[in-house]
Amino acid sequence: MNMPQKINLSGSIHDVELWLWENLVPRTGPAASLQGEAMRTIELLAWEAQNNGNLNWNDSFDGLIEFLRYFFLSGVAAEQQIYHEEIQKSIDEDLTRLANFLMPTELDSRVYLDELPYTRQDLYDRLTSHLVCFCQHFPIPLAYDEV
Repeated sequence: MNMPQKINLSGSIHDVELWLWENLVPRTGPAASLQGEAMRTIELLAWEAQNNGNLNWNDSFDGLIEFLRYFFLSGVAAEQQIYHEEIQKSIDEDLTRLANFLMPTELDSRVYLDELPYTRQDLYDRLTSHLVCFCQHFPIPLAYDEV
């Protein structure tokens, strides 16, 4: 996959999300760009929760959460102060929610909705809109060193 020179930011958040997916996320394996890897990671987490109820959750998924935590709250986003304090708090809360749930094997009749894997789309959409904001600040794909 040849990495484009510039991210296409025209259209809606959904249009940019689709462009990121089609142009920066490879069919298999990690992306070559930081923006593509963030998109791939958000989608991996959404797919696992929404399609599997996090049944396959293991340390690699914890690593995905930590990658997003670094991507959004540390690294270049923090250096450039892209996100205001309220947005940082929201991102941190969303990532904490994704990482904290009861496994299906631990469920009993006393389980509350906030203890189950997060399957609604709104949280993943929020993270994607924060990614689009990042892309507006960094429209040139940044190399992802973990490839």
